[in-house]
Amino acid sequence: MRLRILKNIIFSLFLVLFFDVFWIQIIKGPEYARQSETNRIRLVPEEASRGIIYDRNHVPLVKNKLVFDVVAVPQEIDTDNREALFSKLSTFLDIDCEVLADTFAFNSGSGFSPVMLVSDVPKATAFLIEQDADQLSGIFIKARAMRLYIHGRTTAHLIGYVGKMREDEYPELKKYGYRIKDVVGRSGLEKSFDKILRGKPGGMQLEVDSEGKIVNVLSYRPPVRGSDVHTTIDINLQQMLAELVGESKGAVVVMDADSGDILGMYSGPSFDPNVIIAKKNFIEIGKILKDTSAPLLNRNLKAYPAGSIFKIITAYAGLRERVIGIHDSFYCSGEFVIGNSTRHCWLRRGHGNVNIVRALTTSCNVFFWEVGLKVGQKMLSRYAEEFGLGKVTHVELNGEHSGLVPNARWKNTELHQRWYAGDTANFSIGQGYLLISPLQALQMVALLANGGREVRPHIVRRHDIPEKSKRILSQEVIAVINRGMRQVVNSVDGTGHRAFIEGEEVFAKTGTAQVANGTAHAWFIGYTVIERKKICFAVFLEHGGHGGERPAEIAKQIVMYVHETSRQQTSDTRHQTPQ
Repeated sequence: MRLRILKNIIFSLFLVLFFDVFWIQIIKGPEYARQSETNRIRLVPEEASRGIIYDRNHVPLVKNKLVFDVVAVPQEIDTDNREALFSKLSTFLDIDCEVLADTFAFNSGSGFSPVMLVSDVPKATAFLIEQDADQLSGIFIKARAMRLYIHGRTTAHLIGYVGKMREDEYPELKKYGYRIKDVVGRSGLEKSFDKILRGKPGGMQLEVDSEGKIVNVLSYRPPVRGSDVHTTIDINLQQMLAELVGESKGAVVVMDADSGDILGMYSGPSFDPNVIIAKKNFIEIGKILKDTSAPLLNRNLKAYPAGSIFKIITAYAGLRERVIGIHDSFYCSGEFVIGNSTRHCWLRRGHGNVNIVRALTTSCNVFFWEVGLKVGQKMLSRYAEEFGLGKVTHVELNGEHSGLVPNARWKNTELHQRWYAGDTANFSIGQGYLLISPLQALQMVALLANGGREVRPHIVRRHDIPEKSKRILSQEVIAVINRGMRQVVNSVDGTGHRAFIEGEEVFAKTGTAQVANGTAHAWFIGYTVIERKKICFAVFLEHGGHGGERPAEIAKQIVMYVHETSRQQTSDTRHQTPQ
């Protein structure tokens, strides 16, 4: 009996042992093999240099600067000697050894991934640490490429800046090959084209023993530098735009009306992206983030009340719907009655009899109230959308606002109110609920400059040859509006006469957009003709007053610059010696 019990116990033990071996070797074998391999092999990553961003003439707008970081490899540091090690290192860096120890503890992970202790140390300090490498076991100098934004504030909103990936971003980005703590584009072109600018990281596979010591280098894959990005920007024009706007709250953008190439785009006030990526001067970074003038905001992409620049669309709608002809006129006495309210033209004494050309020249409110009410809200909304308002332009920058083209349904849904004739009157002169961005205003005027053909504003050069874009506006109607826009500048009583340049063709429209609080916003949009090219521009100053004043003067400087540049290029071409 006892022998049988003993046999059963032994059999049971063998059975347990069998199932245990089966579980370990057959069921969990592959997983344990993988873990064993992982414990044996360490990966040491090596970052790739980001691609360079150039202007249209191959002038670099950003470059990579070689900097030196002090890093530590956890498994190379003797635990018993750690305090003495950091004490020695602190003499080179002039940083308290406890701060270094805390930084090391906070950033330490597993494996041979270097732990950042101090970034961007002076070259002389890096050399001194290298010379004492035998006294600083586990401490290394790591060279890397750091972004240097050559033109600082001038191109900040265009180029943007880079920064370390946040933890919440990793789950989405890891499927594209990103690693935790990678540097990623934070704004501007750096963000929009991050996947091609970043390149492909490389690194080493190291074989280690049970104590974590390096036994062998199994393989090395060099990093692949990121691809370059070529923009349509003229850096010389960009610098001039920055000087013209200065620290004012405003935006200015210049574009080739046929190709859609953006030649310059500046938003003020601006900021220095080099300050943000260095992360050393916390006081300066704090000033940027707390600045009430919002220097991080690209005002070219933000939507504002349009003011009188919208009268272009009201004029187009009136002519297209045949509610008014080129020779028809309205009498402006300076007053206009809608229901029980009386409104006043900006010129209180009135403009007298005005036709469509004269109304654009003088920006007569009464004329456009008359036309707007005859056209009606539905058609005003329809033509506003034909001109590209109410939707993003899809320029290669993040954060673009779509603006707002209001209508009766929108007002009922959002405000729970009816649409009144007064709303239509406001709409017809660009007031009320209408919102438009400077970039949309530029796209709008480009349609008038290029004969009504679709155009998409873009900052990065296209490698393909675009097909001839389709015509979406009436050339006959555009011709009439262009006559008025020409007189805005050429006529002595035109609202944009300050932009007049003897011998140059300039077409424009001013805008003064009333706001609830503070001084009105100021607009000046238009284009100039240079041989066969049409160069359009949009100038916007937040709370800048009248569009015919400082914005017109800024536009004049832009026009003078592009004409002078064109003449110089023509002269240089003619004087080139044949090879």
